[in-house]
Amino acid sequence: MTTIELTDVVPKVAGAHIDVTVQVSASLNITATAARRKVNVFLLDQVGTGLGGGDPMLIIRHNRLCWRVPVLLALSPRGFLGQVGQIDLDAQSGELLLDEDDIANITDHAERLLAGSPL
Repeated sequence: MTTIELTDVVPKVAGAHIDVTVQVSASLNITATAARRKVNVFLLDQVGTGLGGGDPMLIIRHNRLCWRVPVLLALSPRGFLGQVGQIDLDAQSGELLLDEDDIANITDHAERLLAGSPL
């Protein structure tokens, strides 16, 4: 099943009326598996161990079809600790859509989650 996240268009006022029409025509050149693999390689090379990609969700971001891959923290022997961020990847080009601030936020969340986890 394909999911399209629409949180950016949801009104902040309760009871507001919303009409959403979505039409996207794009070649899906990157599969969910390839997106997750690319995020995993990036995390290992650029951020550190213990981080990995979860199940990608297909989204529309700034008129681009993208995979949103959750970034998960898991360490042996503690196991799965939680989600510490997300990385978007262009589903046509494979380009990772993140900057230094995004990387810093993922690292910060991982460090705080690790500091609060029991041994």
